Amino acid sequence: MQIDVRKPGIQVLLHKNIARKTVNGSTPVSVRYAGQSSVVDLTPFLSEANPVRVSKSVREPAGTFSVALADKVDTDVLDSLYAVIEPMDSIVTRLSAWSHTTDGTNVQIMMRGFVSQVQRMEGMSAAGQPTRSVVITGHDYGKILQMMQIFFMPNAPEDAAAMITSFPFFAKFGDFDNIMQAGPFVQAVFDKVVNPYLANMSKNAASTNAVMPISTDVQVTGAQVSPFGVGSFDGGTVDALVKSHGDIGPWNEFFIEDREAGPFAVYRPNPFREAATGQYLMPVEADKEPMIVDIDRGEVVSMTVSRTDAHVANYYRADCPRFVLNYDSTARMLAFQSAQDSAPFYVRDYGNIDPALYGVRKMEETTQQAGIGETSNGNGTQYGPRRDTSRNGALDWINSRRQQLLDQNKDNVVLESGSMRLKGRESIKAGRYLRLTHGAMQSDYYIVGGTHDFTPFGNYFTEVQFERGTGFVDRIQSAGG
Repeated sequence: MQIDVRKPGIQVLLHKNIARKTVNGSTPVSVRYAGQSSVVDLTPFLSEANPVRVSKSVREPAGTFSVALADKVDTDVLDSLYAVIEPMDSIVTRLSAWSHTTDGTNVQIMMRGFVSQVQRMEGMSAAGQPTRSVVITGHDYGKILQMMQIFFMPNAPEDAAAMITSFPFFAKFGDFDNIMQAGPFVQAVFDKVVNPYLANMSKNAASTNAVMPISTDVQVTGAQVSPFGVGSFDGGTVDALVKSHGDIGPWNEFFIEDREAGPFAVYRPNPFREAATGQYLMPVEADKEPMIVDIDRGEVVSMTVSRTDAHVANYYRADCPRFVLNYDSTARMLAFQSAQDSAPFYVRDYGNIDPALYGVRKMEETTQQAGIGETSNGNGTQYGPRRDTSRNGALDWINSRRQQLLDQNKDNVVLESGSMRLKGRESIKAGRYLRLTHGAMQSDYYIVGGTHDFTPFGNYFTEVQFERGTGFVDRIQSAGG
């Protein structure tokens, strides 16, 4: 009889970014802190009473982590770990389900992030023994995109006069064209806004290489950003800027993914697949397909799936206000087209959204982008054939966006969503597919979120939230029972 023996491994490192020399700018700290190590291995302090928890979702601005430590004395400063760790220090977490295969050295990167809160708890156990623990919580590099705020006020820092021009975002950060393709725009946001901030932060960090630049994995093509949409951005976080102009949700995804080379900002079309054939519904490059993680029933601790008609729609509409605001003829053409023939908008002959069964249901989304061929936002600077070409390009873009909306949502009623609790595996991450072999069938599930719970000297489990599961589709297509 073969027994599956697992020996999970973990490593948690603290990189000091805060090289504290004073308390408030004038009052010095104790000289014993001068000898503090810039890198502290927290792994020996992990508490078996509480798990290390790492959670990430493609739908959330930032991933989160929580690390519980036994409160012991750090020998460098002769003080509690609570005194050593500060908000904005860096934490690197690595996990492996099979670390024993290489003597514990193959733990894989799970999350790089920054401390948001340090908590110290003291109490008495039921046996009358004192207990002390330190709990660290924080976020991955998505925290930086939420921290960095863009606002335009006359007394705001950095070249106030430039920030209140007609194109304040471009004027402040420079090297932005008034009209840009979506991919280069996101790239420029990181090159000109985010990574210069991280470089300055790294320069002042106590630990070398504690802060890394965010690389980009930009896969969106064939779209461009409205000049007036970004130029008139009235303030907010960098994350809000990208998401407000990146068509995030209905058509694209944007999230931070930690890889061995560093943190990556992934901007890509939704990697959704057609229910019956498995073909990608949005353009996906062959070498950019999401990773598929194969599992079998033996790795599933529990599983909950469901299907619902809550997201069924059979009337689809996409609008594009940023580019076609002044194309008055565009609105008339759309109205005329819908009055003469509702077929492009209203789908009557597809079983999974049949109005005879589900009633008339509308899905309407707004695209903040335009097609690659459009050269104007219809502001009156173009006339004749050039204006007609731009207007027709806008119509083509709207039609393509509506069709993509239809393709991604027409089978919602047969696709499953739910959760799984699995034996821990570090390769299971948000933005990938799970392929579950159950009996003679294989079914795919898109991972929108995952949580890794690692208890030292205990268990390692992975919780998965998924969408677009094909378990029901595969079941009703199977010839066998």
